Amino acid sequence: MTTRSILLATLCSLAASATAADSTFTPLSDPGKTFTSESNTGEFFRPNLGTFEEARPLKVRVSATKDSVTGGVAMKWVFEKDAKGQITFEKSDYDSAAAGITFYAKASKPIHLRVCGDVRQEKKKVVEIGTEWRKHDFSWAEMGGTQDWWQLVFQVTDPISERTTLWLDRVGVEGPAFDPAPTIDVQSGTDQAISSSDILYGAEHLAKTVERLKAKQPFKIVALGDSISAGAQSTRGSWGIDLAKGVAFRYFGQVAHVCEQHFGYTGITPVAVAHGGWTTKMLLGVVDTELMPQLSADDLVVLQSGGNDIANGSAVDVWKNDLKAIIAKIRTKTDQILVVDTVVTASGPVVAQAEAISKTLRDIVAEEKVAGADVTKFLTYRGPGFACALLANDYHPDFTGHMIIGDMIAPILTGKHVTYPE
Repeated sequence: MTTRSILLATLCSLAASATAADSTFTPLSDPGKTFTSESNTGEFFRPNLGTFEEARPLKVRVSATKDSVTGGVAMKWVFEKDAKGQITFEKSDYDSAAAGITFYAKASKPIHLRVCGDVRQEKKKVVEIGTEWRKHDFSWAEMGGTQDWWQLVFQVTDPISERTTLWLDRVGVEGPAFDPAPTIDVQSGTDQAISSSDILYGAEHLAKTVERLKAKQPFKIVALGDSISAGAQSTRGSWGIDLAKGVAFRYFGQVAHVCEQHFGYTGITPVAVAHGGWTTKMLLGVVDTELMPQLSADDLVVLQSGGNDIANGSAVDVWKNDLKAIIAKIRTKTDQILVVDTVVTASGPVVAQAEAISKTLRDIVAEEKVAGADVTKFLTYRGPGFACALLANDYHPDFTGHMIIGDMIAPILTGKHVTYPE
């Protein structure tokens, strides 16, 4: 090697080192900057399901996976045939000095992907995602926009003609330059699954409802609950679906749909009596005026609450006692009652009491002879780091999350258990 070539190699090495040393990675965060894409893996990343008519059957499923490059957890997206292949993220403001968006990705087969602000934009840069982890960088110019976009779209540009899996991790911005070789910690292994049979209790107490299903009789599934049952944030990513019509895709609407499919008829109507931010005691106050007039002896009532109780400082026993008071009132109309505990997020007072919430749900089932669905356990069975993949924001699923939760609850009526992740 000549003196000139040695000098050139040294200068290139120093330049690369300086670039890496000067580069800072910042995970994506929500507009309120209450969490990041590293702390709450999958949260705020929501698929576009298209129109109301296109949303079902569900063509995309998401889970948190240990197959990752940072933090031991990443996003795993499974697209079925004809899925749109669009994942959106409503972003916060970024440092104006950032070079652009960076992420690691791999796929079950080679696919092409771009990052943009709107899928109607001209394709400026499209990268191939291979079957091994690789870092991809998009400058603002290569995405066709600026930091001022209100959301990012990660778009698979190929038609999805068969089941295709996409893994995403270490998603964020880097600057002032991209780091060509950041420190990563690649992990892999089989993800622990959970069966619906592990979270459902007291199916025998819904025997009358099962008989109605077998006889193909119409009835209502009426959900009394908080903002989760009201569908808060459920349209995130799927802005083409009206919130009111989307009651069909909320968790209890999905239970109705699965039961209709399983028993071979239509006529199960999902109804929401729900108020955002309300505690169980507040819901108790509208049972007589808002819930009871809608009920008949044939209907199934879903009681969903607890998150606002715990988040506002109430003890789990207070939630339990208020639920018991609601159950006593409902029993004057129908004894078909399913108690659903709360969705959680990766941190805070609710997830800190997850085990106590689950135990209390089991106690209510045993003491009140009602059915129970432990959604809290479903989201936390692998730990808080894996709890957020179904969430549009803290505590609220989008339509995809709702339908997956509904799929896990429906076996209490169909008897056909499912697992997650599939």
